[in-house]
Amino acid sequence: MQPRTFTQTLRRLLGYLTPYKWIMLAALVFTVIVTAAKLSQAKFIGAIFGIMSGQGVPGGTLLPGLRLPGLAGLDPAQLAKQDPEALVNLAASRSGDTLLALNIICGAFLLTMVLMGVATYFMRYLVNLCGQLATRDVRNQVFAHVQRLPMPFFDRMRMGEIQSRASGDVVASTAIFTQLTDFVSNLGIVVFALGYMIICDPKMTLLVLGLSPFIGGAIAKFGKSIGRITETIQARSADLSSITYEGISSVKGIKAYSLEDLQTKRFEERSTEAYKIGMKLVSVSASQTPVVDFLGALGIVAIVWLGAYRILDHQVTLGQMAQYWTLLVMTTQPISALSGFYSSFQAAAAAGERVFFLLDQPTEAQATAHLPDLPPVAGHVTFENVTFGYNEEKQALKKMNLHVRAGEVVAIVGSNGAGKTTLINLLARFYDPQEGTVRIDGQDLRGHNLDSLRSQIGLVTQESVLLGGSVSENIGMGRPGATHEEIVAAAKLANAHDFISRLPDGYNSDVGERGSKLSGGQRQRVAIARALLRNPRILALDEFTSGIDPESEILITDAIEKSLEGRTCFVIAHRFNTIRNANRIIVLDDGDIVEAGNHEQLMANDGLYRRIYLAQLKPKESEVLGQAS
Repeated sequence: MQPRTFTQTLRRLLGYLTPYKWIMLAALVFTVIVTAAKLSQAKFIGAIFGIMSGQGVPGGTLLPGLRLPGLAGLDPAQLAKQDPEALVNLAASRSGDTLLALNIICGAFLLTMVLMGVATYFMRYLVNLCGQLATRDVRNQVFAHVQRLPMPFFDRMRMGEIQSRASGDVVASTAIFTQLTDFVSNLGIVVFALGYMIICDPKMTLLVLGLSPFIGGAIAKFGKSIGRITETIQARSADLSSITYEGISSVKGIKAYSLEDLQTKRFEERSTEAYKIGMKLVSVSASQTPVVDFLGALGIVAIVWLGAYRILDHQVTLGQMAQYWTLLVMTTQPISALSGFYSSFQAAAAAGERVFFLLDQPTEAQATAHLPDLPPVAGHVTFENVTFGYNEEKQALKKMNLHVRAGEVVAIVGSNGAGKTTLINLLARFYDPQEGTVRIDGQDLRGHNLDSLRSQIGLVTQESVLLGGSVSENIGMGRPGATHEEIVAAAKLANAHDFISRLPDGYNSDVGERGSKLSGGQRQRVAIARALLRNPRILALDEFTSGIDPESEILITDAIEKSLEGRTCFVIAHRFNTIRNANRIIVLDDGDIVEAGNHEQLMANDGLYRRIYLAQLKPKESEVLGQAS
């Protein structure tokens, strides 16, 4: 996957604003009003200085015609010789005219600021509305996409890093959405102010533009550095998120082996690395502002000196120069802000690249959506010369062949790592075999879409994770749209109805995070009810009684026996009382089938099954003998 350029990433981020283009257009209208109002301040200030200096309004455009009839154009010296009293009247008239002009200018100034304030409110409200909507869309898309990624992706990438990309990087990348109005407003001020400055005084403006490349070069250099450092910071943040996730999810094991200090040391080492890189970013960012400000100040000093010289040389009036200086000062803050925006955009692009890495990963649906549905199955399952490995170093299954009849109950036995769970993973197409074929009713699973396959398989695993919500909602996830009566019927079949009825709110009781408010046996029975609600033709039970107390095991085993009729069932279990009544027992060792038969047949053989069975039985016999003695 080729990395995107800064421009490509930024364009893709801004594409999330497209559905809200009319809101953005309205915000742009208010942005133009705000920009025009800000620029008009220079005209007002120039007019006030012109009145104060007695040279009139610069350009004469604000207050035309404010002169007393019959007095305009008279020479005060000549008038004093003819009628000294008329000179006093003229001075008073001109003083009143000037005061009126000053009042009108200041009043118009205030009204313009009120207009700018109202426009600023709507500008910011609309842009933030678009930003929040677009951020919501990115966040929702990332979460939905991650949920649909294939299992091999989660094997390759740490969960903490996925979490960091799907949360922190989303926030960092979408921050630019709410900065767009300030960016457009500042850019408009700089462009229009420079344009008007060229019209007013081309010579002075050429000096301003001559200094611009130095400022622009400094901004670009700082922006690139900030972008690179930000990308490194995001990677270190992912490391911290990964360690945090690992520490919280494995807290019981960490405490059991007193690994708190070790985990803390690991976190502190990564945290120190993040701190050093963060301070490097602080150093670069802190250097950017004074450098850009110094270059800007250097230009201002040169331009102010030249302007003052031209006033003293009577080339321009004080009012004209005040207007020009005001425009110049108005551009310094926007230019500095634009340099900050460039750095922000670089940081957002770095975070956006990490987000788009997730979004560009192909989902299971994208790989299989074009394939036809798997028709309703009878449940005949075949593994033909199947070879599969989670990595290149070790194969979990080797050229394995297995044929399971529809309605047959098959138990799978073997030591850890023998390949038992891998069979279930391939059957549900969490993974595809590197060699060979998995078929149901003769249909190659790779030739059909995943939804139609998994909707006909019920799966109960060792760790039956429940999602936040009520008991009823968790059972109902097995078949969305199921009625309450159907949910209760599935719970009764799973021997879960009695304990659910005793909960404070019955089926509406909250199960807690990951089912923490229920016991292990209760969680398993809810999970079985969820699988049975689907009424699957194929039922897969992977270590479903592991870690369960004997009473719960009896209830769960009874529930399973009631639910097996008419279904093809794969049972993986270490406890032999849950599998000895299976139609057939398959014994796996190192990814291959080494024995097959029922319990009596396998016990008659002096093979792996008998050794595993006796090894499990021996501790119990020793306990009985110890009690007898």
